[in-house]
Amino acid sequence: MIAIHGARTKLPKPPRRPEGKEPIHVLVVGVGHLGKNHARVYTELEGVVVEGVVDSNAENAREIGERLGVPHFSSLTPELLSRVHAASIVTPTPTHADVASQCIEEGVSVLVEKPMTSTSEQARELLALADESGVTLQVGHIERFNPVVIAAHPFIRDPVYIECDRIHPFSFRSVETSVVLDLMIHDIDIALNFVDAPVAHLEAVGARVLSETEDLASARLTFENGCTVMVKASRVAIQKSRKMRIFNKDSYLSLDYIAKTGMLMGFKPGFDPSQIDIQEMAKLEEDQGAYPLFTKYFSIEQLHVASDEPLKNELQSFLLSARTGREPVVTGSHGLQAIEIALQIQDKIREQQRLLEEHRDSGEALPEDSSPE
Repeated sequence: MIAIHGARTKLPKPPRRPEGKEPIHVLVVGVGHLGKNHARVYTELEGVVVEGVVDSNAENAREIGERLGVPHFSSLTPELLSRVHAASIVTPTPTHADVASQCIEEGVSVLVEKPMTSTSEQARELLALADESGVTLQVGHIERFNPVVIAAHPFIRDPVYIECDRIHPFSFRSVETSVVLDLMIHDIDIALNFVDAPVAHLEAVGARVLSETEDLASARLTFENGCTVMVKASRVAIQKSRKMRIFNKDSYLSLDYIAKTGMLMGFKPGFDPSQIDIQEMAKLEEDQGAYPLFTKYFSIEQLHVASDEPLKNELQSFLLSARTGREPVVTGSHGLQAIEIALQIQDKIREQQRLLEEHRDSGEALPEDSSPE
């Protein structure tokens, strides 16, 4: 945990922003697996001065600092914060609220890694503090800046059904955090961004396999506009797989985050699916095969996906907001919404597990009407 020194001020200081063409001065708090990449990218960006990296593990801070040629510290102080305009908070999730609060109180804009906080109450408090101060608060939902998602966004038109699959090998990092808050929350955020309606209902199942928190989870989100989103996440696999399929009323998108590819399929102009003679189509399919028939009525287009690094896109966007005061792409409110849905999913899974354990211990079968919705 990052050591925090100095008394908290009663009122947050106004936002500290660079003037004119002055370089923006930044700090990275937490330089573990993710934080060291934040520090690396900052050193590669023009017009950015990295004032230092901070990590409670002094040796880790020294190693990253020396590798990148920047100062390194083992504690966060008001004096250190007085040198910077913006900071990446990449510490363990339980520390996000405290570390980000100290930065905000000193007028420093923050990019807080996802999940924004451990609880929705902490997220609301952080939002209120940022609003009072006027600093930029961005949440690190990096998939918003993935070139695959960026390429697909113009083709999202009132989706009716979305499938998300995120599968990873087991990692011994972040095992204290469930797969819902660690991995699934990425796709929850994307779904909330793609669907222009509140979530009306959700169902979820999951299991613990290798850790004390959920390693597998599956959820179904039903939105008020009728869209359904199926979200699956697992950290018990041999290989990574991150895919999304989006069904609009008149088109379909297939995205592969790892392959960095996207495919758009839509009806050809003049095609009216309601006029199809199913029996005739079945006969044609038998005679010609499915693919020629398919391409006769549907257009298939490969999306142009840029080769940009998502983290670089994210940090550049954050620094522009920190410099100008414009609203970030991923706001604190977005981070709060993702946390609230993720925690509801997690609670549903744990309630289901509790009921199963109770009935297992009693030797009775679980009544159908006792299953969580």
